[in-house]
Amino acid sequence: MKIKLSIFLLLGLLVLSACSMTQAIERDQEEEIDATIEHNFQQQPFVGTAEEADYFCKFTPLAPECYTPSEDLDFISPIPDEYTIEETFEFEMLNQMPSNWLLYSNAEYRSGGVSARVVQMDGFRAVRMYSDGLQKPPYPQAADTPTFIFTTKFNLDQDRKGIAYGSLMIPSEEGNSVSMGVATGAVNTISVTIGRDMKLSIKVGGPFFYYSGNNDAGVTYTTPYTLEKDTWYDFKFTWDAEINLIQAFIIIDSVEVLLHEGEFHESNRFNVLPQGMILVPNVFRVTMPSGRNVSGYSYLRNVSVERKGA
Repeated sequence: MKIKLSIFLLLGLLVLSACSMTQAIERDQEEEIDATIEHNFQQQPFVGTAEEADYFCKFTPLAPECYTPSEDLDFISPIPDEYTIEETFEFEMLNQMPSNWLLYSNAEYRSGGVSARVVQMDGFRAVRMYSDGLQKPPYPQAADTPTFIFTTKFNLDQDRKGIAYGSLMIPSEEGNSVSMGVATGAVNTISVTIGRDMKLSIKVGGPFFYYSGNNDAGVTYTTPYTLEKDTWYDFKFTWDAEINLIQAFIIIDSVEVLLHEGEFHESNRFNVLPQGMILVPNVFRVTMPSGRNVSGYSYLRNVSVERKGA
């Protein structure tokens, strides 16, 4: 019995000794691998088997050998893509606001106080626009800001020149004054205005974001034209920052009649400085005024922005 017990004790000691030796060998191997990883990480890219690489990547997950870069991460260009506009509204849903357009309102606006919906007219679709004239944006403070602000964006920032077209009509019943043109953000560049008396005028520049009431309000120019209700009128706008030129035309029987030609207004320059960089238009905008007894409708169709040749 004593002999058997001694044999079992001896076997147990041998097993423990073997385990201790195995653990010591494994520790030595781990230390050697860790040293190799540190050397490879500091000196050169890791080269080894897939199994060794997997172990290596547990400690250096951002090493070039440890992940495959996603192609989706490379799609953003540092230069924004340029794009234009072509809006006939023919494929928009009836009685809905057209896609790609924004209509401003805030919590103080009444429900239905402003609206812009696609309607079917005689052979074509257009946008029927309504404004109650009761509210307006709080900024720029003290500026003559409109109630109805209907916009869509484009980008010709690299060309820094372009051409825009749009058509307006004021109905004989509940017609409202309406303005249309291009802007840099919220700052008007050049636009036409058909007043409630149907007289046509041109607005160049302003008001600037931080309106001071001085020369950043823009300038209004009268024209000799008095238009008619229930009649569509086509307008064209051009700009070219390289030669500091903006223009507005009315198109009558396919003939372009110049309404205004001049330089960019100071409010379209960086920080409203006379020598500041010209900030070219990137918004096509339609507005209707705020004030008492200025509610009513107007209509819009055939909006486009295109590149301007040399």
